[in-house]
Amino acid sequence: MKRIISHFITLTLLMLCHAHTAAAYETEFKIVEGLDDNALKEIMEKNVNGMIQAFKTAADEQKKSVKLDKEWMTSEAIEGVKEIWKSSAMSCPPTNIMARCLKTSSGFQVRGIPVDMVEADDKEARQELTIDFLPNGKINNVAIAISMHRYDQIMAEKQSDLDYARRQIIVNFVENFRTAYNRKDLPMLNSVYSDKALIITGKVVKEKPNSDIDRMTLNNNKVVYIKQSKQEYLKKLAGVFKVTKYLNVKFEDIEVVQHPKYDDIYGVTLKQYWHTDRYQDEGYLFLLIDFRDSDNPQIQVRTWQPYKDNTGKILVNKKDVFHLGSFRIVR
Repeated sequence: MKRIISHFITLTLLMLCHAHTAAAYETEFKIVEGLDDNALKEIMEKNVNGMIQAFKTAADEQKKSVKLDKEWMTSEAIEGVKEIWKSSAMSCPPTNIMARCLKTSSGFQVRGIPVDMVEADDKEARQELTIDFLPNGKINNVAIAISMHRYDQIMAEKQSDLDYARRQIIVNFVENFRTAYNRKDLPMLNSVYSDKALIITGKVVKEKPNSDIDRMTLNNNKVVYIKQSKQEYLKKLAGVFKVTKYLNVKFEDIEVVQHPKYDDIYGVTLKQYWHTDRYQDEGYLFLLIDFRDSDNPQIQVRTWQPYKDNTGKILVNKKDVFHLGSFRIVR
C-alpha cells in the first residue's frame, strides 16, 4: 500500500512539474501600462494572445497559412498577416510580453511583440511586431516594427504637439511601408507613392575592363543610379516580387526631420537591409513625405545609395546622404 501511495505521489509531482514547465514555455501577452480601462484591456489581451497561439499552432504544424478569428481581428488585418505568412511563417518565442499601450488617432497601439520569421537566416529571424487596435480593442493592423528604443528617441525629438502626432504617423507609415515590401503588397505601395514621385534606385555592378561608363566607384565595382517614374519602379518591383520566395526588408538608424520652411514636409533617412533568397544589399534610403493631405501622406521622393562612399569608406556623416536640402520644394 505504501509503495502504491509513494508511486502516486511521485506521479503527481511529475505531472505538476510538467505542467509548470509547459506553462513556463508559453507566450503570454499582457498590457501593464498606458490603459486604465480593465474591460478593454482584457479584450485586447485576449485578441493578441489568440493571434499568438494561432501563429504557434500554424508554425508548429508547418501550415502554409494561419487560421485567424474575425473575433480578434478585422478582415483587413487578417489578410495582411496572411500575406506576410506567404513569405514566411511566424512564431512568437516563449516569453511573458509586458506591453505599454499607446493612444493613436484611430485607437490604440502596442509595440515590441517578438516574433521569429521561420524562413529567415538565424541572424535575421528575430523581428518585432507593432499591433494597432480599433477603439473597441479589435486588431486592425499588424506591421513589422522598428525597435522600441528608436521609437522613443524619434518621439522625444518632437517640436510641438502637432509634430509629435505627425512623428507617430510617420513611424506607423514607415513600418507599414516596410511591411508592404515583406508581404509584396503592390496596391499599398501604389497608394503611398505620389503619381509624380521622383524615384532614384541604384545597384552595384561589375564592369568589363576599359569600360568608359562614368559612375561612382565602389571597391572596384560601379554604382549605377537609375531615375524612374512611379509606374516604371512598381512594374520592375512586381517582377522582383514574382520571382522572390522570401523577402526581408529591415530599417535601422531612422532619422526624422521636419522641413525648416514647410512644416507639412518631412524627410526620413534610414539604413535599409534588403535580403531575398536571390539577392541582398545594404544602403541608405531617403524619403521625402508630404503631409498636405494629413490623412493620406505621400512619398514625393525616394532615393537609394550604397552605405559606402566612392572610396569604399562607410558613410557615417549624414551630409553625405540625400536629405531635405538635396531637393527643391515647388509649391
